[in-house]
Amino acid sequence: MRRISTSPRTPQAWLLVSQKPSLILALASLLALTRFVAAEAPPKPIEAPKARYSGPKPPWRPRRRRADSGTLVRMRVRGQGLMDLSRWPAEPASPSPVDATKLARAIRTICGWMPPKRPRRYAQWILESSREFSVDPFLIAALIYRQSLCVPNRKSDYGAGLTGINVRMHSDFVRKKRYRYWVLDSGRWARKLKPMPRYLFFPPNARRSRPSIYFAAALMSIYREQHKAGVCKAFGSVPHRHAVSHFIWGDQVKDAGAEDRVLRARRRLLLYYAGDETNQPNHGRYEKLALRFPLDAPPRKITSGLGDERADGKRRHKGLDFSSTFGEPVRAVAAGRVIIAGIDARHGPSRNMPFEKAKAVPKAQLGAGGLYVMIRHRGGLVSAYMHLSRYDVHAGQKVEQGQLLGLVGRTGMKKSSAHLHFELRVKGTHIDPTVYLGTDVFVPEATYLGRKLRWERYRLRRREAYRRWRARAAKTGQRAKKGER
Repeated sequence: MRRISTSPRTPQAWLLVSQKPSLILALASLLALTRFVAAEAPPKPIEAPKARYSGPKPPWRPRRRRADSGTLVRMRVRGQGLMDLSRWPAEPASPSPVDATKLARAIRTICGWMPPKRPRRYAQWILESSREFSVDPFLIAALIYRQSLCVPNRKSDYGAGLTGINVRMHSDFVRKKRYRYWVLDSGRWARKLKPMPRYLFFPPNARRSRPSIYFAAALMSIYREQHKAGVCKAFGSVPHRHAVSHFIWGDQVKDAGAEDRVLRARRRLLLYYAGDETNQPNHGRYEKLALRFPLDAPPRKITSGLGDERADGKRRHKGLDFSSTFGEPVRAVAAGRVIIAGIDARHGPSRNMPFEKAKAVPKAQLGAGGLYVMIRHRGGLVSAYMHLSRYDVHAGQKVEQGQLLGLVGRTGMKKSSAHLHFELRVKGTHIDPTVYLGTDVFVPEATYLGRKLRWERYRLRRREAYRRWRARAAKTGQRAKKGER
């Protein structure tokens, strides 16, 4: 073995490294790993804080909550609410008075195909119940859309009828067509009664359309009064914006994501009521090209951003996934010409074809994009809209800004729920749409769930980096031992 002269000035660590050169590579790898951990560490995940309460206990037991036995299932807490609720813009006000014909048209637009007389009946029943209980008719219409997708007698895991009322949650509080409830008044619980004289509150009535609308209006008036009186704090609810969260969760609100979906449907109804869904204001700009939102009634949350890992890190996400509902209209962000309206083939390039032919393509032959549309705009900008359930344009067609391209779906996906995958490209390079769509976009890290998922992805990357470092160190050590022999 080679001898090294030692002197008082020679550090012992340097002697050790000189004798074992493999340590140099190991220390360099460890230093790189340390820099990776320090540079990319995101904020640690946190849970939504529960409200604190120190007053008298609520006089009713058990608390109102969704049943989780039989055919009904417990709602899962996903943490989809915003961490900073003040970032949400104020919800638009409802017009007064409300025209029944326009409301029926809005209901028909958001629900899709319906028999001609059904939207008018729903609009009349909504306006009657809303006037009786002084609630917002557009909110009741939004509940119809979100809870049952406007399908009467729809079998639901969470409730019955058009508005998805959980009868077991409220049956103990109804006696002789009156609903018993309590509100906080000067530090005391004051009992109140809400008359509901039209129908008996029992499951067969809750499954009928007109009583379901009637009971939803009555319950919303009760929850609105309790929400203003601070009942949320008595049961440790998480921060939320609207009383409609209690209609879904009961006394204890565990997640604010559900109310966002209902209020999003309400904004869409207001848009369709006004009849200007294709002429929304522009929300962003790419150079000199004005851009509008690809979906109606922003703002919207993003469930997955540009560059997120896919297929266990084998590829990267190339666009944004917008939180949306199956069947929502997808619109062109700007005027342009359609260059692709067809399928993302699993093997080979994308293929243009009419929708009637594309919907017959087996799922096994579809790539991750499914059915999609791509448009070329001025300035070299290209936009893509993927996972569509259908499309109404063809290759070579000129489209205007806001023109309907298709409907949200889940073609090409394996596990995710229906959503819109949206991309922007310039000269073949993907660019981040959040930079150009304005402030009506909430990135995943703005929610509790997004922050948690980002932390989990970071932990997986760190674990993989550590595994690679251990493998390199072991390999280097084996080479050093062979050299010593």
